[in-house]
Amino acid sequence: MSDGGGSAAKVDLRQLRAERGAVLVVACHEAVASRIDEIPFVEPVEGTLTLVNLGPVLRVDGRLHTPIDLVCDLCATRFPYRLEAAVEEELDWGPAAGARGSAAADSGEFLTHVGESVFLDVEALVRDALVLALPMVTRCSPECRGLCPRCGANLRLDPCQCAAESDAAAADPRLRPLAGWHKDHPSSGSAV
Repeated sequence: MSDGGGSAAKVDLRQLRAERGAVLVVACHEAVASRIDEIPFVEPVEGTLTLVNLGPVLRVDGRLHTPIDLVCDLCATRFPYRLEAAVEEELDWGPAAGARGSAAADSGEFLTHVGESVFLDVEALVRDALVLALPMVTRCSPECRGLCPRCGANLRLDPCQCAAESDAAAADPRLRPLAGWHKDHPSSGSAV
């Protein structure tokens, strides 16, 4: 699909457009040149897209995947992540689609009309699908406890002494008489 030189991959849809119900399967091996939110793509995006002529609408379905590097929100450690995205778009590709607007997706970003030909910008479609698939919260592992607010130690890798010191110091002095209560009353460990 892409020449790897950073140019956008375009698919000519002239033959697909000629017959309603026609199907075109496009194998993706896209080198997405730009960075999305400063997340570098380690390898090209892989997957397949199925394009179906539904008359005035072009239906695009597919699955994409690529490894990326993320930064953990808790401990700021870089870690590898397999980003997977589903593509489900309906693009208005009628002759006046750009001029009249549509209830389908904004096809102006993805489709280019040149005379009788229509071209699909695969890179733009892939980039949008990947942005939508990015996780809102990134964690290097479910066990990640983040960084110590005092000394900055990564609590997933190293225990620090600040935790024991700060627990005792941070407790409200009025509650100190209750500190040993669980030792004296072991049977009442659950709250009601």
